[in-house]
Amino acid sequence: MTERKRYIGPAARFLEDFTVGEQIVTQGRTMTQADGLFWSMYSGDMNPMHVDYDYAATHGLFGGAFPPGLATIAIASGLMERLGLSAGTGLAIIEQTIRYKAPVLFGDTIRLELTVSEIRPHAVKPQGKVTFDYQIVRGEAEVVIEGEWRWLFASRAAVAG
Repeated sequence: MTERKRYIGPAARFLEDFTVGEQIVTQGRTMTQADGLFWSMYSGDMNPMHVDYDYAATHGLFGGAFPPGLATIAIASGLMERLGLSAGTGLAIIEQTIRYKAPVLFGDTIRLELTVSEIRPHAVKPQGKVTFDYQIVRGEAEVVIEGEWRWLFASRAAVAG
């Protein structure tokens, strides 16, 4: 069996390419009703606050249906993926915390703001942990979700030789 070549994307970063304190910001993405419907169908999350517009308008906290919180997290993850930072070098997401601060509603535009808070090379393996403090921001500055995201990234030694 032949060994497959490792694909490294043109914007990919290795462990050594990150700097503590570095800030990374994605482009924006507007949350649509289709996003909410696709997420609910895919995940099975049929909470009436997300899929029953009449019920949510009458009984909801925000005057109508709104996207599931985890759908917002997933879209933010996709925004990071679009940056290409982990294309061939991001080995795994190994931990994530989520703190919901404010609702995201259909029609809101969000972006992901990351700050590198810790870099820990593995003692033996050609890889290490990068911890990002993250904020999902609505509009210009309102933080709606925040937390920490710990990734495992390959080091340059993983592709040497």
